[in-house]
Amino acid sequence: MKNKYLNFCNLMSKACGTFAVIALLLSILIIVELVFERYFFQRPITWQTELVTMLLVASTFIGSAYVLSEKAHVSMEWIYDFLSKKNILRLKIFTSFLSLIFFLILFYFGFLMVEEAFTKNYSTGTVWDPPLWIPYSSMMIGAILMIFQYIAEIIKLIDEKEL
Repeated sequence: MKNKYLNFCNLMSKACGTFAVIALLLSILIIVELVFERYFFQRPITWQTELVTMLLVASTFIGSAYVLSEKAHVSMEWIYDFLSKKNILRLKIFTSFLSLIFFLILFYFGFLMVEEAFTKNYSTGTVWDPPLWIPYSSMMIGAILMIFQYIAEIIKLIDEKEL
């Protein structure tokens, strides 16, 4: 059961990383299109800036699970020089639990934001006027993905501690 969960989290984080890369590439293409449309054809830009912003926010939140799974996040490893292996593992488990609590809170408030934006039909108020629940949901989705990934990281750390 534990291995199935870890494999699921690994697959999910790779899918998130792929999504983040595609969202970044799409953002670049849209910005290039924006430049051509604005400067070469003298057309006003309406939707490009908002869509690029939404894609970058989504790639940041949703891609964060992949970053965590690859251990590419920021950490203060110089502290490890002063600790034993046992205490390093304890510190990693402790900080993972703190991060898990943070993302549980972020998921809760993200859910409240998405629910309010959806039920009250909030939109950006611009010419394109997309509904706000769509970009807000990337924060909620990213938080739940990080919760899954932190649980997987805690499981791995506990397994490492038992060895």
